[in-house]
Amino acid sequence: LIISTVLFCSCGKDPAVAGDTLIKNARVDYRSLDSARVVMTNTETNEVEQTFEFKYDEKGFLTYSYEGVNGDEAYAQYNNGAESYTYENGKFEYLRKGDKNFAVYTRDITHPQADEGLIVFMPKAVADAEVTEEDDVTHVCHKYDAEKLNQTGVTEFAVDYYFDANGDLLYFVESSVMDSDKHSYKVEITQRNSVDKVANTAKKYEK
Repeated sequence: LIISTVLFCSCGKDPAVAGDTLIKNARVDYRSLDSARVVMTNTETNEVEQTFEFKYDEKGFLTYSYEGVNGDEAYAQYNNGAESYTYENGKFEYLRKGDKNFAVYTRDITHPQADEGLIVFMPKAVADAEVTEEDDVTHVCHKYDAEKLNQTGVTEFAVDYYFDANGDLLYFVESSVMDSDKHSYKVEITQRNSVDKVANTAKKYEK
C-alpha cells in the first residue's frame, strides 16, 4: 500500500481519547456503505496515488477495483466475486472462483479497504490528542507513540481528521516518518452509496 498502513493489536477496553466518538461513528458509517470511491492523494505532490471503488450487490457480495502507483510501478486489481484480474510487479494474473488464491469478499468477510480499518484509529497508541473547531469544521489531531505501533522504521505517525457541522467525516490525512522519509496522504471517501458500476480498470494490463 502507498498509504501508511499500521497494524496494532488492541486488547481490552480502549481508553477515552479526544474526538473518539466522531471517529468511531465515521468508521461505522463507512463499513455500512453499499458503495463508495476512496481517493488517496499524496499531499506533497498533490497527485492521486491510489483509488479504491467498491459496490455490494443485493446478496452482499463485493465488486471492487483497486488501482495505484508505487514509484514508477503501476498496480491494479478487479474482483467481482466470480473472477479477478490483477496486475502487480509487471505481471498480469486472471483467476476464477474456485482457483487457488481466489478471494471472495462479502459484508461479513470484508476487503481491508472496505472495512472500518481504512479510517485509522488506535486509541491505546495515541500519545497526544486535540480537537479544534473553525468555520464549522471540527479538526481532530491524533499523534501516536511510534514505539507502540510495532512497525519497523516508523519514528513518527499522526492522523488528522476533519468533520463537517453534522459530524460527518470530510477527509483525513495520515502523516508518518519511516526510515527518515516523510509521507503524507489525504484520504477522501466519495460517491457514497452512488457508485453505479465498478469498472474493470485492471483488464487494460492484460496482454
